[in-house]
Amino acid sequence: MKKSFKSLALLLAVAAPASAQAAAIVSFDNKTSISDNNNFKSQLAALGLTKYDTTGASIILDANSIITFYLMGSESSLNDTFSTVSAPVLGTTESGSFQNNFGAPIPLGSASFGAGSLAGKLNFSAIGGKSATVGQNGFGIFLSNSQTSGSAVSTFYFGYDDELRDPDKDYDDMIIRATVTSAVPEPQTWMLMMAGFGFIGGSMRARRRQGISPLGLTYA
Repeated sequence: MKKSFKSLALLLAVAAPASAQAAAIVSFDNKTSISDNNNFKSQLAALGLTKYDTTGASIILDANSIITFYLMGSESSLNDTFSTVSAPVLGTTESGSFQNNFGAPIPLGSASFGAGSLAGKLNFSAIGGKSATVGQNGFGIFLSNSQTSGSAVSTFYFGYDDELRDPDKDYDDMIIRATVTSAVPEPQTWMLMMAGFGFIGGSMRARRRQGISPLGLTYA
């Protein structure tokens, strides 16, 4: 029986890393250089992010996913809020003072999202300002110079421009980092696990036919 459990443990160990790696597909029409007015331009550049796109851009999850969010920084006086339509709902409101958290990002929590577009699920709003979600003016997705439209990423950064009139297009009023992981193991993981339990069941039946109890005792 010990050998059976060792075999099951081996199967589960093999299965564990086989979970699918979910990704976000980022699509865009144009790439614009990040404005010099962006207070976090140098920090974004250090991450390889020197461009952005906004209206018409999209972020689509290729599978059911868990997304973990971090507040990277904010520069506003309009009490900006970031919130999600997810399970659970997440959100944060900046206090109106300048914050640079790139050195120590502030965790906002993790939530489940279904596969598909994140438009309407990642939302910015402001007191006295405008609201924006993915694909709308006011919601900027930061990009690397070499990034191509339709590429898959596991981490992406986005920012908010809260100006209702005369937007400055710097997208630094609130900047969020999102990291995507799988919500469920992929099918082959479940198959390996089921095979492991089937192996244990078959081993126990074989031992019973040989007159050996599950505890290793021989009986007539």
